[in-house]
Amino acid sequence: MDFSDIYQRIKFEEYDISEDERAQLTEYLISAGSISRTESHAGLLVFCYSSEPTPENVELVRKFLAKHVEDYSRSAAVTGLYRIWKLGTTRDIDNLLGLLALWSGDSRQSTSVAAIGCAFLLMHRLQDRRLSLALRRLFETLHEAVRRDNDLAVNLFIYACWSAYDNWAQSNGQRRTHFDTVENALPIYWDRSKYLLEPIN
Repeated sequence: MDFSDIYQRIKFEEYDISEDERAQLTEYLISAGSISRTESHAGLLVFCYSSEPTPENVELVRKFLAKHVEDYSRSAAVTGLYRIWKLGTTRDIDNLLGLLALWSGDSRQSTSVAAIGCAFLLMHRLQDRRLSLALRRLFETLHEAVRRDNDLAVNLFIYACWSAYDNWAQSNGQRRTHFDTVENALPIYWDRSKYLLEPIN
């Protein structure tokens, strides 16, 4: 099966996968080798878009959050669980908090980008202050790493600032924008409290 082709058809053609395709996809995701293959990224997105978040399905996708899973595929599991299925249980928040804390691994960049975006999304949707606090700390840690010329942190810092603004803009009916430089990201960072939840005193 060409998972990428099916994903594009689902995304742009409102394609519904057949029961035979669903069975093949599920069998593939259950197989041991799926955790180390980049094509699992598209497979996971197809699975989440075409399936309900039943306990069995959720557990199947959660296995791709493990640290030994290929990074690109792990990022799809994050997207599937928290952006497509919009899960927000205590366990889900705990999982996201754990993923945010592991940004510095050079084999986790795709996962970190997905986790940051989903954390901002859930923070607004659930008004979750644990996520807000974790994102505030991540902002500050990434900014300090950028000041030390940590190349690994630059793109994540820019993305975190963009995601903070973008989710805030969508929540407040403001114009969305795009930027990809540290210079454009810094005003968001300096005004970061505006894009996070008020702390509980």
